[in-house]
Amino acid sequence: MSLFRKREPPASGPGAEQALPRAAACFITPAMTRRAADWLGNLGGCRPLGILSDDYDDVVWQCTAERADLLLLELDFSNGVEDKDVSSRCDIAVEVRRKLPDCRVYLVCEDGHPEKLAALEKAVELKLIDGYCIGGLTARQAEIWLAETARAMNERTEP
Repeated sequence: MSLFRKREPPASGPGAEQALPRAAACFITPAMTRRAADWLGNLGGCRPLGILSDDYDDVVWQCTAERADLLLLELDFSNGVEDKDVSSRCDIAVEVRRKLPDCRVYLVCEDGHPEKLAALEKAVELKLIDGYCIGGLTARQAEIWLAETARAMNERTEP
């Protein structure tokens, strides 16, 4: 029995245009990451993947190995937690996109930190990330992001 599952080959042939995006979730704790991946799976419209380590190298490696089409990264604005703030998460987004140029990256932020809004807006303006959500991520917002990702995937495959 292998501890590592084999990756599926890229979709091709009839029905390839209906391939579901690989949605990677990386939240502050492994438990929250598992919940986010399960939630995405139950929501449908994607093949969810939980990235249990939020270390820069681990996230980049796993997104690359799994060929993620979408990455959800949670931010942590607690005092003294600099490696999960806007700039450090944007660093991850830039490196993931360097290896996977078509991967869409979204940040999920806790509510109550209006001072971070300017940094989030600037990250979108500079195209470091595709968007963000402040407060609880709703099913509707996740569905919009998944639909945008699926649409971008289809545009890449169409001649």
